Amino acid sequence: MSPQLPTKVYNYLLVLLFSAWLTYCNGHGGSSADTDSGIQCVESERAALLKFKQGIIADKCGLLNPWRDGLDCCQWRGIHCSNHSGRVISLRLPGIADSDYDNYKGCLEGTLSDSILELKHLKYLDLSFNHFRGQLPKFISSFANLEYLNLSNAGFSGVVPQEIGNLSKLSYLDINGLNMRVESLWWLWHLRWLKQLDLGGNDLSVATNTWVPIVNNFPFLQVLRLDDCQLSLKLQSSLSYINSSSTLNVISLSKNNMNDKSILEWLFDLKGLGSNLVYLDLSYNQIFGNNILVSGRVMKFLGSLCSLKNLHLSRTSLNYNFSDIVQSYSMCPHKAFESLGLSYNQVWGSIPDKIKTLSSLRELRVGNNQLNGTISQDLGGLSMLETLNLYSNSLKAVLTSDHLSKLSKLSSLNLGRNIDVVVNISADWIPPFQLKKLELHSCKVGPDFPMWLTTQKHLIAINLYGASISGTIPVSFFNSLSSKLEFLIMPHNMMNGVLPDVSITFDIPPRIDLSSNNFHGAIPPFLRNVSILGLNNNSLFQGLIPFLCPKNKTPLVSLDLSNNLFSDKLPDCWGYFDKLRLLNLQNNKLWGRLPTSIGTLDTLYALFLSNNNISGELPLSLINCKSLISLDLSYNSLSGHIPSTFWNSFKNLSILTLQNNNFIGSLPSSFCQLSQIQILDLSSNLVSGTIPRCIYNLQGMANTTNVMELILDNVAPDIVEDPFKSALIMWKRKERSFKGYHSLKEVKTIDFSNNNLEGSIPEGISSLIGLVSLNLSRNHLSGVITPNIGQLTVLESLDLSHNHLFGEIPTSLAKVTNLGVLDLSYNNLCGKIPTGPQLQTFDYSNYMGNPGLCGAPLPKCERDEATKIPQNGDNAAPHNEHHIDDFMLGLYISVVLGVITGFWGVCGTLVLKRSWRHAFFRSYDNMKDGIYVIIIVHIARVWRRS
Repeated sequence: MSPQLPTKVYNYLLVLLFSAWLTYCNGHGGSSADTDSGIQCVESERAALLKFKQGIIADKCGLLNPWRDGLDCCQWRGIHCSNHSGRVISLRLPGIADSDYDNYKGCLEGTLSDSILELKHLKYLDLSFNHFRGQLPKFISSFANLEYLNLSNAGFSGVVPQEIGNLSKLSYLDINGLNMRVESLWWLWHLRWLKQLDLGGNDLSVATNTWVPIVNNFPFLQVLRLDDCQLSLKLQSSLSYINSSSTLNVISLSKNNMNDKSILEWLFDLKGLGSNLVYLDLSYNQIFGNNILVSGRVMKFLGSLCSLKNLHLSRTSLNYNFSDIVQSYSMCPHKAFESLGLSYNQVWGSIPDKIKTLSSLRELRVGNNQLNGTISQDLGGLSMLETLNLYSNSLKAVLTSDHLSKLSKLSSLNLGRNIDVVVNISADWIPPFQLKKLELHSCKVGPDFPMWLTTQKHLIAINLYGASISGTIPVSFFNSLSSKLEFLIMPHNMMNGVLPDVSITFDIPPRIDLSSNNFHGAIPPFLRNVSILGLNNNSLFQGLIPFLCPKNKTPLVSLDLSNNLFSDKLPDCWGYFDKLRLLNLQNNKLWGRLPTSIGTLDTLYALFLSNNNISGELPLSLINCKSLISLDLSYNSLSGHIPSTFWNSFKNLSILTLQNNNFIGSLPSSFCQLSQIQILDLSSNLVSGTIPRCIYNLQGMANTTNVMELILDNVAPDIVEDPFKSALIMWKRKERSFKGYHSLKEVKTIDFSNNNLEGSIPEGISSLIGLVSLNLSRNHLSGVITPNIGQLTVLESLDLSHNHLFGEIPTSLAKVTNLGVLDLSYNNLCGKIPTGPQLQTFDYSNYMGNPGLCGAPLPKCERDEATKIPQNGDNAAPHNEHHIDDFMLGLYISVVLGVITGFWGVCGTLVLKRSWRHAFFRSYDNMKDGIYVIIIVHIARVWRRS
């Protein structure tokens, strides 16, 4: 007999006894004081519980409704009393958890009253999945008899009190999901009787060097969960891996970002691991480092653990052959392996036939790897399979009903992003299973709609993105949708026809995306009851007004109807959409003024109305949309002055595009208060005046920080749709559509082109060092280009053409090495184009229209040719020395000829003509006599004065 057998028997007996006790409690409505015994609860404890109830400000589930005066508290829900003394020994009031999605419905909200200290005999306390406020109270440590403490996801905050270490009888401790900070773990040292420890979802970063020896100290520990605890990236080599506990059967250390194999060394040295370990989760730790040798050693070791049933190694940089992994898990006789998670690694190879030997397998998750080959029907022999995830590999298959006909327990099927998977299932096939999740993204499901889906009544998530489906969606499919539906994703197909209106209510408003198809007609009213609706890129043209003007408020959070054929007047019913965060109606034919009710959308993050026929002035009610991050009103017929009063209200506005409208007046100086702006486009309007001098205040452009990322992380972390979903920008002389945060995050641009702006370019614009594109072309700007423009070192596009700028091109511009587009044409610039790695590479047309400008790529400057001097000594001849010699020779000849001509022109005439000669010398004598007389008279006067 194995020496471990008594321990295992002991453990199983404990589990059975505990389960029987819980069953007994549930069978008696949560109370256990036997009414036949005549023992009732103690009055002081009943009063304490009623005071506890007073601290609860909300009871969403009615847990405390039976708690009333005059009743035996042992009969109350969640209370369990001793049959002998009537003392409360158990307080169990957990909220309602959803195990599928790690969400929970907190039943109780309020504070935890210290009145429960009266329950001095309490052994069992469960307040998990609620919303208690404030810090976890230290008085919890006063329950000296407490054996079971579950406060997971109970809402407490702050620091985990070390006084919990005084609960020396504790065998079960669960404070998962509180996001609390742990200043030390040494208090755990006193909890020697612990069998289950769960500190997941708390900050244990200060315990990086202590958690291993502390865990090693628990001789009876069976379950260890330290997920998402910010544990050490690397365990110290000096730590002892010798474990005094041989009872561990569950180890979960996921999401700690450990990046080396030291944690594996600890596992290798655990005693009794081969006969006890049932569950191991090391996912989301880069422990393998893509090292195939380390991966092979570990996988062979884990494959030898014949007790192991559940292994999760997703996102661990595992690099190994999948066939060898399956082979290692088929070595143990009678192995009941149940769950294998290897997603997001570098697992390669094919799915081997030997997979069928893992007959107890319930979950197989190998998505986002490098598997290839064919999906064989051997997978269909795993009759216990509930979850199959082969997402995003390079697998091939013609999937028929034969692959799936034996999978009666299947609830989740994910073959998405395997573009060579063809689903060929007859329309009349009735599956033996009821799916909850179906993911066939980019698989070839069509051309016909998969009618077998109408038999699936429990689907909560459906993804048929780009599945080559054409034709209409049958009404029976919509009628079969579950009220628990959360996702219906069917964009980028070729489906057409009219969307039917069905009578269906959803427990929680789902996300429905039917975009990029060819649906026409009207929007069915039932789609108002969803949270995220995507019908963009279709041919819908009716029913907009009834849809947007409901009788009751809607749960819509995101609405995208862009790129359709709606030609209605923009409705004025926005008060019904008080939860709306994203509204996209661009690229339709909507007309009329922006309604005043648009200001009721005070939760709106993104508003896209570009490319319609909207006219009139911007309504002042828009000032109420203070949460705006993206505002796109471009390509309309908006007119009037740009309001100057409300731009300082948009603290988080990152994208503002008003191009191609009819705005007049000057640029308001309040634009300078858009501290988070990254894209500012007012091009192609009738704006006049000067560029505000305060433009340097645009802090979002004054650095290279990704402002959009900060907004998403800090300002609006709960955004369900990308507020940077769309932006049409003139980028490097071409109009380009940027879609989504990832394509826009590095873009910082100002475009004031094609207006009537005048005055000079503000010096402060050179402070916007994050600018990637600057376009001020086709205005009436004058003055010089700011000398410090070279500070814009990340600038990729600069267009100052068609203005009245003068002076030289600043030499600092030559330092901007990222320039891909430069246009300075049609100004009054002069001088030589500065020499640099970029400026000479542009076409001459980018400088033309500046008569005084010279130098490559324009013709050479003459003064440079005349003054160039050799620099390299006698042996070096400048490239233009012959030109200089010819010039000097011509100069000498001209001087000599001039002297000769001047001399003989005068003297020769006097020699040859006598009358001129007499007249010349007579004039000379008269001038000489006059000068002589003047000098003598002047001398005489000087003598007389002296």
